[in-house]
Amino acid sequence: MPLGIDLGTKKVRMTYAVATPAGASVEAVTARDREEGVSDEWLAAMLHEMRTDLGARTRACSMALGCHEATIDALALPALSYRERISAAHLEARRRFGDGGNRIVRLFPTNEKERFLLATTDVSNITRRKQLAAKAGLRLSTLTVDCLAWHQLASPELSVIDVGATSTRLHFRDRGAPRAVISPIGGEELTREIARALQIDERSAEHRKRILGAPGVGAGMLAALIAWVREQLGKRETHGATGVMIVGNGSRLPEIRRLFADIVPVRQWAAGCSQLERSRYPDDIRRAAFSDWALSIALASLGANPS
Repeated sequence: MPLGIDLGTKKVRMTYAVATPAGASVEAVTARDREEGVSDEWLAAMLHEMRTDLGARTRACSMALGCHEATIDALALPALSYRERISAAHLEARRRFGDGGNRIVRLFPTNEKERFLLATTDVSNITRRKQLAAKAGLRLSTLTVDCLAWHQLASPELSVIDVGATSTRLHFRDRGAPRAVISPIGGEELTREIARALQIDERSAEHRKRILGAPGVGAGMLAALIAWVREQLGKRETHGATGVMIVGNGSRLPEIRRLFADIVPVRQWAAGCSQLERSRYPDDIRRAAFSDWALSIALASLGANPS
């Protein structure tokens, strides 16, 4: 199975999983802090070191493009030949983006007849991922989009709240097509707000946030984030969402899960995944680390359950 690599803004995570009769099982996960503006050479060296730490023999790996790098839209097409469908997909991509020559266009079938997913990205995004993997001594076997990878962990009806360093993203499906909406409020903005309010440096503010969360200072910004999530989830009520999963390093703030639980009390919360449950990690590690490891686990599972 491929190594699942999550190239986060502040962290790089790598999951090594193996196939079992019951499905993918996590063997080991490792993570490294990532400074802003590091070169691809640094990232490649880090990925090589992380693979060595995991003791993984495979060189195949899976990565994901973010929703800011790739688009996925629903496209209705009548009964056409394969060649005609592909031609129509390229025409639609050029119509929507005006730069079809620089874009990779892919068409995926759905469960609905004559309805497809149109996926596009600039060719440079794919080239960079391939080059990064090669520099690290790896082979990029799968490149997906993050909103598709999330649903490897649960049903397509699951809504995923990803609280990252620079933004918070809500992933969901609308009539079978993946969608994502983005709030600019993330962990870094909350840290800066605490630093401004207390007149301390951002390093001290980050340390305080990790221990105490955002009581008093920063509470207003956190309340704004919760209000945004409440509004967005309310809009999805008619789209068949049956569960919510909170992921991302920012979701580990002391009070944030309580605040999220207050606005979605009747929903089913997904706090783990079968891939990690089958691992040898003890219960407390699985509970504490799941939200941070989730995307890399999903990417490592693509070999067992391709999306």
